Amino acid sequence: MYQALYRKWRSRTFDEVVGQEHITTILKNQSAENKVSHAYLFCGTRGTGKTSCAKILAKAVNCLSPINGNPCCECEACRSIDSGSATDVLEIDAASNNGVDNIRDLREELLYPPSLLKKRVYIIDEVHMLSGSAFNALLKTLEEPPEYVIFILATTELNEIPPTILSRCQRYEFRRIDDASIEAHLNRVAKAENIGLDGDAASLIAKLADGGMRDALSLLESCTAGNLNNRITLEQVAAQLGVANNDSVASLYSLIADGNIPASLELIDNLHRSAKNLSSLLDELIGMTRDLLMLKYAPANFAKTGTYYSAQAEKTLREVAAKCTIEKILYYSTVLEDTQSRMSRYALNKKVLLELAVIRMCDLKLDDSSKALLARVAELEKRPVIAATADTEIPAEEHIPVAVPEEKPVFEKAPAAETVLPVKETEEEFEGFAEFLEALSARSDIASFAAKADIRVKGNVLRIYTDFIGYTMLSKADATAVLKDAVIASTGKQMKIEIKQNNTVRDEMQTSLLDSLGE
Repeated sequence: MYQALYRKWRSRTFDEVVGQEHITTILKNQSAENKVSHAYLFCGTRGTGKTSCAKILAKAVNCLSPINGNPCCECEACRSIDSGSATDVLEIDAASNNGVDNIRDLREELLYPPSLLKKRVYIIDEVHMLSGSAFNALLKTLEEPPEYVIFILATTELNEIPPTILSRCQRYEFRRIDDASIEAHLNRVAKAENIGLDGDAASLIAKLADGGMRDALSLLESCTAGNLNNRITLEQVAAQLGVANNDSVASLYSLIADGNIPASLELIDNLHRSAKNLSSLLDELIGMTRDLLMLKYAPANFAKTGTYYSAQAEKTLREVAAKCTIEKILYYSTVLEDTQSRMSRYALNKKVLLELAVIRMCDLKLDDSSKALLARVAELEKRPVIAATADTEIPAEEHIPVAVPEEKPVFEKAPAAETVLPVKETEEEFEGFAEFLEALSARSDIASFAAKADIRVKGNVLRIYTDFIGYTMLSKADATAVLKDAVIASTGKQMKIEIKQNNTVRDEMQTSLLDSLGE
C-alpha cells in the first residue's frame, strides 16, 4: 500500500531525527543509562519531530537490544511499536479525547501492568486541547504514576499548558529546522525515491516549509504528482504551490508608494472579484512591508530570510524600497497592522477596511498621527533643493522648491537671529542647551524640533518658542514629560515647560514646515 513520504521517511532512531540534536542527545543518553523520566513534555511548531521522538523513546525503553541508547528497530518490541500493534504503547489524540471521563478511563488502565513490553507508554498529542477538569484529573497521576508507566505529552501551544502540568514534566522545546538541513534531507529523500530535484527547487521547498520537515516532505510529494518527466524544477515548484502569483500584490504596493489612489482601489476591486482572500492580501502586504525594511537595513540577508518572489515582483519591490523612506515604510506598517486588528474584530466588510487603509497609505496628509508627520517630513527632506537666482526662469504653473539654508547638526543650536520672538529682559539664554539635546537623543522626533526652537529661561520656567508643527508635536503630554525629564537630566532642576508658538515673524523668504507639508 502506498505511503505518504512523511510517513515513509519518519525517523526511526534518535540519530535519524533532523535538526533537534540538542534534544535527541539527552534522550539517547537517558535511555542508554536507564535514567528515563516518568513524564515528558515536547513542545514546538508543527512538523519538527515531537511525535517521532516520542515513538522513538517508547521503542528505546522497550527495546530488547538497544544500541547506545537507540532502539535496534529489529526486535519484536520495536517492530510492534513501528506497526502500531503494540497494546502497551498508546497514542491518544487530546483534541478528540479531551474530557475528564477520558482521563478517568486512562487512570483506571494504569492499575494493570504492561502485557508484553517492559514499559507502558502514553503519548498524548495536542495535550493543550484537554479541558481544565481533564488537566486536574491528570495532575496526581502525572506526578506519581506506577513505575512501569511513562507519559509523553506533545503540544504546539505551550502557553496553554497549566503551570501545574509543566512542573511535573521534563520539558523539551523543538526548534524550527533550518533551511539548509531541510534541503539536505530533501535531496536524500529525492535520491532514494529516484526523483530528479533541482537545487533551486529544493531551496524553495525548504523556505516554504517554514522550519517543518513534515511540511517539506508533503510539499515535495505535491510537486511529484502529475510530473511526467520525473524532474522537479524551480518553475514547476512555483507554479504547483502557487507562490508565483505575487506580482499583482507587488504592483499594488508600487501604486500605494506612488500615491495613486484610483489605480490602487481598482486593483483591489479586481483582486476581490477574482476571489482573492482579502485577509491573505493584507497578510501579504504586511510581509512585503517587512521585506522592504530588510531591503533598506539588511539587503544581503533579503535573499535568505525574505518571502519568495517572482523575478518581476522582486524587481517591483526593490523599486518601491528605493523610492520610500524608512519613516514612510514604518507608517505603512502601522496602518496595515491597525487594519489587521480591525479586520479581525469587524469582519463584515473587509473590503471597505482595506480600501480605507490603502487611501491613508497613499495620502499621508489624511493622517495627523506623529508617524504620518514624520513620514511627511522625511519625504520633504528627500526633495532636491534648487536655489532661485535673478536669471532663473520660473514656469508659470510649476512648483519650485524654496531654497533651504544649510542644515545644522541635530545637537547644534540653530541661530535665532530673525525668526524668534522679541526677548524680554527678564528672559535668559538656556545655558544647558547642548546637554538638554543630548538628554533627548533617545527621542529623535522630539530632539529635532527642540534643536530648531528658541529656548529661554524665566525663573523656574523653560519656554520653548517654535513654529506651528513644533508647537503641535511638543505640546503633547508625552512629549512634555520627556522634555521635563531631559531638563532634570541636564540641569538637575525641575522646571515648568511652556511651549510657545512663534507668530511674529512672517518673512516672505521663509516657508513654514506645515505649509511645505501641505504642498
